[in-house]
Amino acid sequence: MAPTVNKDAEFFDRHFSKYVEKVNGQGALLLAYDGVLNPETISKLETEIESKILDKNLPKIVIKKVFFICIESLQNMFIHGYKDDTGAKHNFFILYVTATAVKMIGANLIANSAVEKLSKHIDRINSFDDPAELKTYYLEHLENNELSDKGGAGLGFITIGMKSGNKLVTQYEKINEERSMFLMEVSINIG
Repeated sequence: MAPTVNKDAEFFDRHFSKYVEKVNGQGALLLAYDGVLNPETISKLETEIESKILDKNLPKIVIKKVFFICIESLQNMFIHGYKDDTGAKHNFFILYVTATAVKMIGANLIANSAVEKLSKHIDRINSFDDPAELKTYYLEHLENNELSDKGGAGLGFITIGMKSGNKLVTQYEKINEERSMFLMEVSINIG
């Protein structure tokens, strides 16, 4: 009997390759990771991210923002990523730089049942044009203390939106009746 192919893994590998190719046409690839996330891997990626962005001689404020957003995104993917039928989590992470911005792409599995709620949450974050209004929304969210089943209060995406100063670009691509790929691209302007 032939071994069964993990369709989720195939799906993520295909998209990872597609995005790495796309990035190479738009800027300089700093880091591309496609694999399992765990605390040790995240720690290694933190070191690599720090090294790669420091090598670019970017303004200190940009370096701080990039580092924070990358770590927050990796933690979100690790904590909130959905599992496939075999119990595996699939994700990828890409960091690149263009002439005007440092950009991060993160992707992970999400339950189809969670797509609408997450989409509304991110649409709400993106609806603020004034950074002060987004900060007020963050404080209200913090005060309401709505914890998810995994311990988060949905503050990660708000914080990423605040730090980046740009809209969060997201995609949801259905894999099957149960799961989708959630992809988010964040831009941090240089200067």
